[in-house]
Amino acid sequence: MKNSEDQKLEDGQETNDITFEDAFEQTGHGRFNHLVLFTSGLIMLNVSMESVGMSYVLTSAQCELELSEQHKGMINAAAFIGIVSTSFLWGYLGDRVGRRAVMLPAMLASAAFSVASAFASDVWTLFVLRILTGCFVSASSATVYAYLGEMHANSRRAAAIAWGSVFISFSFIILPGLAWAIIPGKWSFHLLSIRISSWRAFMWSWCVPGLTAAGILSLLPESPRFILASKGPEAALPVLAKMYSWNHGTGADNYPVEKITTIGDAAAFKGGFAGALKNFSHIFRPPLLRCVFLSHISMFAVFMLSSGLYVWVPEVINNILQNDSERSISICEIITQKALNKTQALASNVEAVCNSNISVGVFPISMAMGAVFAITYLAIGVFINKVGKKALYNGIMFICGLATIAAAYVPQGGAATALLILALCAGCAASILAAIAVDVFPTSLRAMAMCVMYMVGRLGAAVGAYLLGATLHTHCELAFTAMGAFSAGSTLLMLFWPSPQAVRDEMEEKGLSY
Repeated sequence: MKNSEDQKLEDGQETNDITFEDAFEQTGHGRFNHLVLFTSGLIMLNVSMESVGMSYVLTSAQCELELSEQHKGMINAAAFIGIVSTSFLWGYLGDRVGRRAVMLPAMLASAAFSVASAFASDVWTLFVLRILTGCFVSASSATVYAYLGEMHANSRRAAAIAWGSVFISFSFIILPGLAWAIIPGKWSFHLLSIRISSWRAFMWSWCVPGLTAAGILSLLPESPRFILASKGPEAALPVLAKMYSWNHGTGADNYPVEKITTIGDAAAFKGGFAGALKNFSHIFRPPLLRCVFLSHISMFAVFMLSSGLYVWVPEVINNILQNDSERSISICEIITQKALNKTQALASNVEAVCNSNISVGVFPISMAMGAVFAITYLAIGVFINKVGKKALYNGIMFICGLATIAAAYVPQGGAATALLILALCAGCAASILAAIAVDVFPTSLRAMAMCVMYMVGRLGAAVGAYLLGATLHTHCELAFTAMGAFSAGSTLLMLFWPSPQAVRDEMEEKGLSY
């Protein structure tokens, strides 16, 4: 039996001079981690609401702002344009100055521009303000996954990211719920010489999750893993002690670790922008180039179908609900007939009456859509390891692509709505594609590689939103068919995906670690 002094020495060696990962495990898992998860979920919720919230505004605002269908496409795409144009910048800053340091001020700025956009009195002011909102929303979009993952031990990281991603589906329930409660009201008042109608107040409401997250984030520390890499173990130790204090309900002085043997990688932060670009160039050389090409085109297809189509679904459903035809006709026939009536009225010099009413039935249908997304996200978590990542991704995208095509032709509004909801489940495939891609990128390149992949995805959302706006009323069947065929066909790219282990072996030979 060991005497007490020997045992004390062993305990001292175990807790006072250990690796960073062991020191992180010592912080435990409790209130601190739950708060980080909740805050990160609110940030993801905010990013999603700011990206697609305008889809519930445009029908109500079209008369007041004199919006054409092309204008609606521009406004729907504006936030995505802002996110795409600044994703690389925020990814670079997040890796250089810190995750929290980038997200917190950017979230406050995005809320300010979002509120300001509710005061826009013309389409171009609204367009510019929504782009600026997207630029600052992009900061959270590019870094929240890194922050959430780095705030959890390796054994719990995947589960934390999965649970955080569920908050994205909540946006598709909360947004139509808020719209249902606010937009149908006919009230208005004047503020700063601007008539504040219900749709403008609705735009304010979706800023609440972001502001709440910013308030909580101001109380949370920077990622200890980032601090370890940039400043060394001595700087990271107080953050770990704070995590221990929150999780165990005791003072930080009781944290049993006094020294961490793992050294930081501060040298990697001294190369500046040129050094970051040099390191990033590995992504565009074999063997990673092939992975980048396949994954980025696939993510473009995922976002083009899910987010690009989603911003138009409320208007499409509104057209279905307002259709008074006695015979069963497809959604494309409904949309085309509406555009034809407007054109005939203009040709006969009859002033077309602008109708900004939105059928109340749009909102519960959209909320049901959000519930389907939530169930799909949870099902992916259950089946991804049983079915396989590539097989599950291919199955979802192929089925959703076919559903998109079928939605344009079925001669029944209820069936078309169900097919549209099924088509939009393509958005859930983004997390599967990210899981496929993340395996092949080295640790030093992973954050920026994922950032660029999501940037390309949101470019697909912007392209899809604008092209549908430009073609929905003139070439409806062609628009749905092309989008569905492209999405379903993109699954063929997975046939050329390389062996992850082969890529890892080749990159490790070049000195990059995983």
